[in-house]
Amino acid sequence: MTVSRRQLLAAGAAAGTALTAGCTGFLSDTLSSTRATVSQAALDETGYDEHTVETVVIERTVGRFGIERTIEVENWYAEYDRAVSLDALGLSRVQGAVVAVLTTPQISFLGKTFNPVGEYSTDELVALIQDRYDQLENVRSVGESSISILGTETTLARYEANARLTSAGTSLDVYLQLSEPVAHGEDFVICVAVYPQVVGLETESESVRTMLSSLEHGD
Repeated sequence: MTVSRRQLLAAGAAAGTALTAGCTGFLSDTLSSTRATVSQAALDETGYDEHTVETVVIERTVGRFGIERTIEVENWYAEYDRAVSLDALGLSRVQGAVVAVLTTPQISFLGKTFNPVGEYSTDELVALIQDRYDQLENVRSVGESSISILGTETTLARYEANARLTSAGTSLDVYLQLSEPVAHGEDFVICVAVYPQVVGLETESESVRTMLSSLEHGD
């Protein structure tokens, strides 16, 4: 089943919620994140283009010590792509290399900070780009490396998998890269990249690193 970005983020409500019977209070609030985007210089260097920069608004409920708080959360989602040739698969050039950046606000409630994306699995995070790739299968970890994102050293995990390229309606082997969530300012930032396993595209990994290292947030 295909999961939309909105459904994915809303599902985080269950992961971060600890509701208790006999609530003593009910609070409501609105939290907004600040968008994180790839610098224009990095886009020029890598040949990627901006596909979309948009907000994804969801509601989530958090609770602690018997107190509930319902929050409207405004997340930012930025997506970039590059056309790649898939002649070996009988396809013309398609926008098959995708890099996505999500920012979601840190939610602090009664001394506890909830990370809406911290407990998501690999396939759930790939749902962020479900309009490009879906039906992720046979995910295999093939290593990880360190990368600096917004001044913080974090882990960039690398996987091999099989996924369906929705624009072509065909399945193919892909490389997948995921960053650990980075706390920056009052937000968490997480990055996802997917691109086909085609001879000559392994250099895409360096393009991904260039883009993620150039993120701008809070300017």
